[in-house]
Amino acid sequence: MRVGAFALVALAVFWPDLVEAKAPAPPSPPEITWDWYKAGETYLRYKVPNPALSTRYFRKAAERGNTSAQYKLGEHYENGVGVTKNYREAYRWYRRAADSGDRYAAFKVGWFLQKGMGVRHSSREAARWYQRAADQNNPWGYHMLGFMLADGEGVRRDPAKARRYLEISVRETGDQWAKWKLAQLLQTRDPERARKLYAEAAAQGNGEARRELAAMR
Repeated sequence: MRVGAFALVALAVFWPDLVEAKAPAPPSPPEITWDWYKAGETYLRYKVPNPALSTRYFRKAAERGNTSAQYKLGEHYENGVGVTKNYREAYRWYRRAADSGDRYAAFKVGWFLQKGMGVRHSSREAARWYQRAADQNNPWGYHMLGFMLADGEGVRRDPAKARRYLEISVRETGDQWAKWKLAQLLQTRDPERARKLYAEAAAQGNGEARRELAAMR
């Protein structure tokens, strides 16, 4: 037993790759799944679309491990395209895609958890998945985390971090609600920037921003 333990220590010191081998990358889906994925896209874009047939091809590809098809199948279940709307099934396919590393699916998992759509509501888990999406450079992950950090929903309230994340959202998405929320956070420390953001959001049709802007005049 002592010799065995010593050997393991020696391996860990001199050949760490043998002891802590990296987990193998997930296998690529069969090439045929991309043909099925393209067929799914094509049947949605016909002059007379066939959503049911599109869903059928996305399902074939999704079941064989095609992450992009898993995301599309989630969309179809979420929106009732070619199938009956079913949030539970939508969440299941988004989760499979997210577990395979899809950053857009990670955002959707967070959204479904935050709203309790087809899965038990959990703001804490939602924040974790939004962070995962953000870590993969999905600006909408930063967007939602910015709101949660500003309001203390599912995470400890952190206005400074919320501002940083909302700055990313404003820059990358141009979303009117990101501008509105960031303006709220900046109103005391930088009223001129806040006024500009309110004006931009108001020009995009945001009624809350219009009211805030009027109150500042």
